[in-house]
Parts: sequence; structure tokens; C-alpha cells
Amino acid sequence: MTSFAKKIQKMEPLIKIRQLQLDQQMFILQQIQARKSLAKAELLRCQHMYIKGIDRLNQERQSPERRMLEALERSIDLAKSLWHNRLLDLRAVEDEEKAQELAVRLAHKNLKMLEKLDERYTVSNNEHLKKVEQKQLDEFAVQSARRKT
Repeated sequence: MTSFAKKIQKMEPLIKIRQLQLDQQMFILQQIQARKSLAKAELLRCQHMYIKGIDRLNQERQSPERRMLEALERSIDLAKSLWHNRLLDLRAVEDEEKAQELAVRLAHKNLKMLEKLDERYTVSNNEHLKKVEQKQLDEFAVQSARRKT
């Protein structure tokens, strides 16, 4: 077994490990993206709740009785606070997503680096085997020529 063949053999488990790392990073990214989707939905829910509250408050202000005015104002403050908190949550998840995308790119880069190295070893091994085969053919031809004479 040539040194290149040994190197190729050593590369196979490393490539599998890097592929598993990439798969794991992709899985984590998908989980984060699912959380981001939920955070967006929750943000929209709070936004709609705030807008509906504003509409109800405006209607109450236009009515002559104004019995619920103070309660509606407090509910709007709560809705606005929830909306703001959900926005902060979404931004945090987006930051986490960016960091995870970077981790995925790094894992992909590491995998490609090992695959390219494995390819170089394979090419070098094939070239070495061709040289050895050609040398053997040349020796065989020389021996055949000697036998004929």
C-alpha cells in the first residue's frame, strides 16, 4: 500500500466526521429558523393586538360616555410593551441565526477542504500507480527482449 493510499484511507473517517458536523450545524440552523418563524408570527400577533387596541381606543374617545378609556389605554400600553418585547426576541433569534449561518459556512468550508485534499491524494496515488505500472511494463519489455535474443 502506497503512502498516498494510506493517506486516502485516513481521510475517509475525517470526511465522514466533517460531514456529520455540517449536518449537525444545518440541523441547529433549521431549529433556529423555526424559532425565528414562530417569533415573527408572535410579533405579528402582538402588532395586530396593538392596532386593534388603538382602533378600540379611538372609538371610545369618540363616544360621549368614555367609560372604558383608562382600561383601554392600559391594555394598549401592555400590547405595545408585548410588541416591543417580541421585536427584541425576534432580533435576538436573528442574531443567533446569523451566528449559526457562519458556523454552517465554516463547517462546509472544512468539509470541502478535506474533500479537495482527498482528491489531491487520489490524483497523486493514481499518478504514482501509473508510474509503477509503466515501470513494470518497461521492465517486462526489456526482459522479453532479452529472452528473444
